[in-house]
Amino acid sequence: MPKKTRIRMKGTRHFFRLLLLIIALLTFFQPTAESAARQVNTKDLEYVLPAASDFVKKIDPFPYYEGYDFPNGSLVGVAFLSIEVVPEESWGYSSLIEILTGVDLKGRITGVTVLAELESPRYTKGLLRDGSWFLTQFENMTSEDLFVLQYDVDAISGATITSSAVTRSIKTGLERITFEVLYRELPPEVRQYSFWYYLMWQIDILLLFCITALAFHAFFKREEWLRYTTLGMVFAYIGILKGGGLSLIDVLRLFSFRMPLFLNNLYWYSLVFIAIGVTLFAGRFYCGWLCPFGAFTEFLYRLVPLKWRPPETLDRCLKLVKFINLIILLILGLILSNTVTAIYITGIVEPFATFFHLDGDLPAWIWLILMLLLSSVVSRFFCRYFCPLGAFFAVLSAIAGFLKLKSLHVTLSGKHSPENCKGCRMAEKQCQMGAIHYDDDLNQPEIDENECFMCNACTAVCPAKSSGSTIQDSASTIQKKDIFQ
Repeated sequence: MPKKTRIRMKGTRHFFRLLLLIIALLTFFQPTAESAARQVNTKDLEYVLPAASDFVKKIDPFPYYEGYDFPNGSLVGVAFLSIEVVPEESWGYSSLIEILTGVDLKGRITGVTVLAELESPRYTKGLLRDGSWFLTQFENMTSEDLFVLQYDVDAISGATITSSAVTRSIKTGLERITFEVLYRELPPEVRQYSFWYYLMWQIDILLLFCITALAFHAFFKREEWLRYTTLGMVFAYIGILKGGGLSLIDVLRLFSFRMPLFLNNLYWYSLVFIAIGVTLFAGRFYCGWLCPFGAFTEFLYRLVPLKWRPPETLDRCLKLVKFINLIILLILGLILSNTVTAIYITGIVEPFATFFHLDGDLPAWIWLILMLLLSSVVSRFFCRYFCPLGAFFAVLSAIAGFLKLKSLHVTLSGKHSPENCKGCRMAEKQCQMGAIHYDDDLNQPEIDENECFMCNACTAVCPAKSSGSTIQDSASTIQKKDIFQ
């Protein structure tokens, strides 16, 4: 191996080790419910329990507030803070959501207010403020209601995880108040159908698995029309209908163990499972086939006649930027405990929310327009050079290679059979990611797996495949060099 290549690979190893160290530390610096809770004042309590004027805090069997009217001094209801009663249910998309809920003596909700939250306003659209339709819809509901999103409760468009967290924390806290404080029972037959209600309104997740299966079919068929049909479906379903693919915020949620409730978020769990699963055995397959923003920029690149291919030195330097972005954003999420500042910066660096929700401030719009303009002349410009999520998948792919988990690879016939390589460099020219380099000393092409998007376009144009190679040996069986070795 040339000395320059060995030095570059050694530097890459140090880069990945630093990322792994940051990810490992991330799990030890998360805020607790006790540290995040703030003091509830009388004004807050009067808002959610308007029939009461005097309040007394109780601590048994858990913290809650009793409300009394004036001047009679009779008990009219209770109020509870979700973060004190059901802290495990109070995690939203990016932060703890402190919800104060008032309940009358019949177990009926009298008012709801959000005292503190750090959810992205780009997603919640101000609907966690007092008097919004989202919060007022909970009034008059009881523990006998199922609280199922899209059936009993309307979710905030584009903020399903936040909507689910608010709904679930109110529901679970209301059940505890009803059973343990008001001593009212819930008929058991009301609960037994709950799972099916949760499942039916999310049944469209089957389409996500179908699109993934189609992507693998297109990968092996190596037909351009089938690839772009798949990308079109990804853009339409994952992008437009579901509001975009994964974000680095989702990665932070995983490593901080703040996953949303399973039943209310089957799509999120399915997407995370697919993205991580395919990366472990097929490298950056998600980036090349299942990313909706990447799909759009690929279509955009094909529509614009002007093309530019960055020089190799510039290309190699720019590819490091996405890893730097990943490190910076992980540090922000670590030090700031994933607060609104980290979310805000991530929302700018990742233009997904601005693009698919058509909502963002001036810096976010400027960044989005700049990335789209550059992606129109340089294939997958943002994906190749700036995407922190792509950097994360590159690290995950490298780990999978180290653990010998990967079994699907794009491999040219000339790689392991130099006598078959015709030296035409067609595969190198075809690769839009700049992941293929021809080694003149070895007379064979080299594929950088950390930058390969698994589009398989190179194997479709490689003339060496006519020398006896097949889809199996050119696309799925040959192991690559490991960056950890």
